[in-house]
Amino acid sequence: MRLALASLIALGVVSTAAVAQEQTAPAPAPAAAPVPAPAPAAPADPAAAAPAAAAPADTYVEPVRPPPTTDPVSLQLLSVLDRICKPAVVGGDFQALVKAAGLKKKKEQWVLDLGKPFQIVLDNPGSNKNVCTITIQYAQGDAQAQALASALHDWATWENSPQLRLIRNDQVVSSDFRRFTVSWDDNWASGHAGLVYMRLKKTDGSPVGKNFEQAQVLYSTTSR
Repeated sequence: MRLALASLIALGVVSTAAVAQEQTAPAPAPAAAPVPAPAPAAPADPAAAAPAAAAPADTYVEPVRPPPTTDPVSLQLLSVLDRICKPAVVGGDFQALVKAAGLKKKKEQWVLDLGKPFQIVLDNPGSNKNVCTITIQYAQGDAQAQALASALHDWATWENSPQLRLIRNDQVVSSDFRRFTVSWDDNWASGHAGLVYMRLKKTDGSPVGKNFEQAQVLYSTTSR
């Protein structure tokens, strides 16, 4: 099944440039043994007859970070993650953080206006304070959705320690939405953080909104 977010892989966003890979280097052939003397003579030097030392079997390839995003919507989203979500899930004062970041309260949510009809909305954490839930409404089409996915992958890979690594990239159709989900976590390093990007569409594949696309982003930790 071809995913609408398959280009996250196809474009090389998840590649040896993003996550360190190991490559196997071939070992050189052993050196030839010395030719014996025609007449009886002193034994040949054992060191001279030994084969050359083999090169290490594995060679580490250092990952290279791609240029960071310049997409304005993605930069706004990353700012919310850095300024609100990361400190909030480890005990920060959510109310103080959203106010300092310039979000406005509407009913029980906090909104960052991106120019109608686009916006970033944060849910009040309630009792589940170790999860930061973001809903983002953005321009229709695959280009903006891919820009967000690529920016989140870069952020997960390079702006977190331990590194958050890609663990999921799939599509699920349920009774309410068609969900394209990409997620990362640091479980490989016994960490506690996780990131999910879930693009939502109607079950027929059309946008959720009349003039916007919608996605959810969740950042969480299990360290509390």
